[in-house]
Amino acid sequence: MFLEISVIALGILVSFFLKDVNFLSLDFSFLNTGVIYPDFLLIFLIFFSLQKGEFAGIWIGFFSGLLEDSAIISFSARAGDFAPLIGTHAVIYTITGYVLGRINRVVDKESMLPIFVLVLCSTIAVRALTWLLMGIAVEFNKSYSFVGPALYTGLLSPIWFFILGWIYRIKPEEYS
Repeated sequence: MFLEISVIALGILVSFFLKDVNFLSLDFSFLNTGVIYPDFLLIFLIFFSLQKGEFAGIWIGFFSGLLEDSAIISFSARAGDFAPLIGTHAVIYTITGYVLGRINRVVDKESMLPIFVLVLCSTIAVRALTWLLMGIAVEFNKSYSFVGPALYTGLLSPIWFFILGWIYRIKPEEYS
């Protein structure tokens, strides 16, 4: 049990640091989206919520959200762009992990299309809730991008799901 939790915690940290890798960033200046990054933490959360259920989704979502909040707090001290609210992402990721853990039996985890659609919808919902909570607390950011990061995260999700399944030795037979 301790080993499994340690390996999952290591996966959370790796997913967190992959989010800010510059060679994965896309800049669509003609669409005025700014630089977008895939949300590997959210893909990690979705993967384990679908594989392990709502309890794993809750605790992975909570700790992933706290990690994301700590990054925003350090970023906000440098740039002043985001509200330094600890717990915003923790609450949103926890709720997301719970909901996805509850629907894990009805999602086809072997096919790419349902994974893409689920990650796309989840990313848009998480980004919308984050924008809403940050806007209520401080002020609404008019340049906050919803669709670009969601599409990019959704497109990378089948690849990341395959890699996570291979690393954590979750085979398609175990999906049932």
